[in-house]
Amino acid sequence: MKYHIASDEQIRKSLDHVLKKYRTINSQFKLRNLVNDDLKSNRIKYTVSPQRLRNIAVQSNFVKLEIHTREGDPKKLMTKCPVCGNTLKRVKNLTIWGGEVTIEFNCARCGYWTGKKKRIPIRYVFHNK
Repeated sequence: MKYHIASDEQIRKSLDHVLKKYRTINSQFKLRNLVNDDLKSNRIKYTVSPQRLRNIAVQSNFVKLEIHTREGDPKKLMTKCPVCGNTLKRVKNLTIWGGEVTIEFNCARCGYWTGKKKRIPIRYVFHNK
């Protein structure tokens, strides 16, 4: 079965159309299926991967992303955001002896954060702003 990869603009338009219709979608898988169905309405069958769709949704200004997480391995050091791939910014605190301690990591692009107990994303909820 032949398919074509949709452009970012086509995906953004389809994402806007789907979110205006449904307002809230509680799964990345459901959102991907709805966007693929919306893209399929043309004669050419377009498709999009879930990760690419999530990254385009994060970068758009009409989608609010809610990230549900579980606890992960606290020993694992995270440098890249598991949601959007952006570098994580360290939030540091001073100790009473004058040293610095990293207390959490933040992503400026998507709003993901983690602390001593690593947070691993398990579900994404997409809301229309």
